[in-house]
Amino acid sequence: MINITTERLFLRPFQGDDFAKVHQLLSDPAVMRSSLKGPYSKQKSLLFINQCILKSENNEPSLLAVIDKKNNQLIGSCGFFPQKIQGIEELELGYRLLKDYWGKGFATEAAMAVKTYAFKEMGVTRLISLIEKGNNASLRVAEKSGFRLEKQMLYDGKMSVAIYAATC
Repeated sequence: MINITTERLFLRPFQGDDFAKVHQLLSDPAVMRSSLKGPYSKQKSLLFINQCILKSENNEPSLLAVIDKKNNQLIGSCGFFPQKIQGIEELELGYRLLKDYWGKGFATEAAMAVKTYAFKEMGVTRLISLIEKGNNASLRVAEKSGFRLEKQMLYDGKMSVAIYAATC
């Protein structure tokens, strides 16, 4: 199981008792505006957390709970999920934080730690990040985390995204 510690954060697998905060995160329209699926219902949030737990238990790449060490509160998610981009299997690094934590460097801190973990501990040699056109905050996080613009494309036939990539 993956456990990552940074100066201000602890990243760990999701647990069942994280549900309330996970649903708060995934049901927020502002947080989910760059998601093809939009804000999540309680049922979709429960499915999300259960899938993350199962992947972690099976030692598969998954999103992790991002915990603020100062107050021990779950503030978001950061981690991995497989993507198939134009027929090629890729591993995406993604991140979402509660609005109260935006603009304070937490997403960059989490993304950098997860990227380092992937390269040093998992043997991953390439990660991508899909960023919707106009999502400047995520673009800045990706760039600060060492990702570089690779190409623009239409994702799932619906959303214009930039593919940012990082290699070790």
